[in-house]
Amino acid sequence: MPSNLDLARDFYAALARADADRLRELLHPRFTGHVTDGTPAGLGGTHPGPTAMLRHVGGPVDRLFAARPAPERFLSCESGEVVVTGSYTGQPPGAGRPQAAAFVHMLAFRDGQLAELRQFTDSHRRQQAAADAGLGTVRRMFEAAERRDAQALLGTYADDIVITEAASLPYGGVYHGHHGAVRHALAYTATWDHLQSAGDRRMEPLIWSAGDRVVALWRQKATAADGRHLDLPVVDVIELRNGKVGSLHMFPADTATLLEFLRADGPRAQPG
Repeated sequence: MPSNLDLARDFYAALARADADRLRELLHPRFTGHVTDGTPAGLGGTHPGPTAMLRHVGGPVDRLFAARPAPERFLSCESGEVVVTGSYTGQPPGAGRPQAAAFVHMLAFRDGQLAELRQFTDSHRRQQAAADAGLGTVRRMFEAAERRDAQALLGTYADDIVITEAASLPYGGVYHGHHGAVRHALAYTATWDHLQSAGDRRMEPLIWSAGDRVVALWRQKATAADGRHLDLPVVDVIELRNGKVGSLHMFPADTATLLEFLRADGPRAQPG
């Protein structure tokens, strides 16, 4: 029968391979994981059961931080527990630099399986990494919108995204999920594409982190056939979930001026 130290080494080797089948074999049916409370995206706290740890913690952590634990020392205790020290290292999506954070894991075993893991790590570094990744996601969202790259744009959206535009606009309303996001994009481009040069499509976003939200200030620009030019600021309030845009609420500075500009250009058919 393998020792607890052998099981601990096997556990980290399976994590490195992303071997979900082996991880399920190693985790006790009553496994409990304790994640550092300050971990972002609501991942901190106690997670009972192997499924909760692997699906609801392991998957989101991998997407947010793109890092797995690299163990450095395994310390076998007289009580049967194994203490593991090491570091999380990786390049979170959108982060400008690699992230690293030291950790200690305290592992307890029962019936030849891992029964409990307690994590101690620098939660502030993980919050910074999540913020960097979120800003990167928002930057990619704007770049995809400028290129009119629908697939890349949807790739920045959560499956259950909610997009809200001012109800008075031709593309106004609330749009749910990826199907709604496609309808929103079609209505937006039907309204603006014939009025925008390549330069007008440049949104020039300024992006700031604001706690669990991101705020972006960008320009809605267009040029009419008679030479009239529109250049209005728009503020987006964005909620991020697991590294993707979960909600997007847009606030144009002056919808009356925007609608006057569109009316002067004449009616434009809307997509169904």
